[in-house]
Amino acid sequence: MRALVIALGVGLAACVSAQGATDAQSPFSGQLASAQTQSQAQSPQTYTPVDLPAGAYRIDPRHTTVLFRIRHEGISWFTARFDTKDAALDLNPADPTQSHLTASVDATSVDTGLTNAAGERGFDHSIGNMLGAQTTQQITFTSTSIERTGQNTARVTGNLTMNGQTHPATLEVTFGGGHNDIARAGAVAIGFSAHGVIDRSQWGVNQWTAFAGNDVQIIIETEFTHG
Repeated sequence: MRALVIALGVGLAACVSAQGATDAQSPFSGQLASAQTQSQAQSPQTYTPVDLPAGAYRIDPRHTTVLFRIRHEGISWFTARFDTKDAALDLNPADPTQSHLTASVDATSVDTGLTNAAGERGFDHSIGNMLGAQTTQQITFTSTSIERTGQNTARVTGNLTMNGQTHPATLEVTFGGGHNDIARAGAVAIGFSAHGVIDRSQWGVNQWTAFAGNDVQIIIETEFTHG
């Protein structure tokens, strides 16, 4: 059972003695640096309001993917996803920093794509249990602040609850656009990309430490619909 684990969630502890484990650059480091540079170069007063309806938006699960990546034995990035997820956005288009986001994934819905000879997903269930699914099945995120870092980017900080513990986490978010979607009965649909990194050990997820790192990368692609 040596592979990996989690995202909005969690994973494992590093085999730092392996060559490349300590000097491996995060694939997000360039994007994070770009977001920080943009934040420094553009003051909030220059941002224009978002031309979208205000109010409640709900996630479209058919067009949402929540992935997690974790360093495995210092040589690769183990990747899996959560199949069950939910989110709600209360959007203030005049001032997006006053918007509010809640999101969740089901810790029992980890999907590595691996099954045993009988077609059972035992490894997925082991990861869910490691994440504390038996006591805290829903891994939740509730925003506490939204900081615009560009016309279409923001830094969203919130409380992430997992394995019975709650700690702050931050996501770098990019707004992909929005329109009235004929395929969704003319409803306004909006899209976002998000990424972030958490240290799983802060939530007490410390199993399998011989095979994986503490840093868990979260990658989200999602769409919301209005009303």
